Amino acid sequence: MELYQALLIALTAAIAQFTFNTMGLMLNRPLVLAPIVGLILGDLHQGIIMGAALELIFLGVVSIGGSTPSDANMGSVLGTAFAISMSKGVQVALALSVPIGILMQMITYLIYFFRSTTMDRVEVYAERGEFNKITMLHFGHQLLEVAIYGILAFCSLQFGAGAMKNLVDSIPEIVMTGLDVASQMLPAVGFALLMNMLWNKQLCIFVFFGFILATYLELPIIAIAGIALTIGIVMILTDMNMKSTKAVNQAPVSAEEDFFNE
Repeated sequence: MELYQALLIALTAAIAQFTFNTMGLMLNRPLVLAPIVGLILGDLHQGIIMGAALELIFLGVVSIGGSTPSDANMGSVLGTAFAISMSKGVQVALALSVPIGILMQMITYLIYFFRSTTMDRVEVYAERGEFNKITMLHFGHQLLEVAIYGILAFCSLQFGAGAMKNLVDSIPEIVMTGLDVASQMLPAVGFALLMNMLWNKQLCIFVFFGFILATYLELPIIAIAGIALTIGIVMILTDMNMKSTKAVNQAPVSAEEDFFNE
């Protein structure tokens, strides 16, 4: 891997994390990052395939309360980069991305711990009314986290590629076959985690509807997604119309209108 490629990939991971922390943009998802990594490494096609596979795994991995989930950003970036640079398949990207994401999760806990040690300064600034310093401290924390992401990604790609290649090459063929089978099962786990959080008795019929479209009618995934998008838009517009109609019916009647109504 060339130096400029490692720099671009590290910059991609850092920018994605910054936009997620500050603006809530979902640019840190594997579906976005893996194709970019593939484009940088000259294999966009493989990047798209790996991004779709990794997204299915991390689909149900979300942060709930104070918990920090497995890091999809670093896992997908490094997993895809290592797999493409070694000319390996999706199974290697999956095998590397999950442990890398868990390792980055532990590092994130350390970052949050360091950030919590500065909270006493926030209280002091708030008492003094120095809100601009609170803002500076907040963005300083974000820039620190982004810098850590970029540095870790660059060092891993630049100095760890050889060791990672030796590790992957030393894996027995039977283990790689098992990883290949697991790579086809993990997307189902991702969907199961997502359904466990989003399951709704009123909307569960659409799960079976999609299953029928895919299994019995054998429609491609793009066609099913188009049907789902159409149904979603119709439901949103119907709900908006019902709310506007209800608001009109509940509008207050003026005293003059009330007099003539009597």
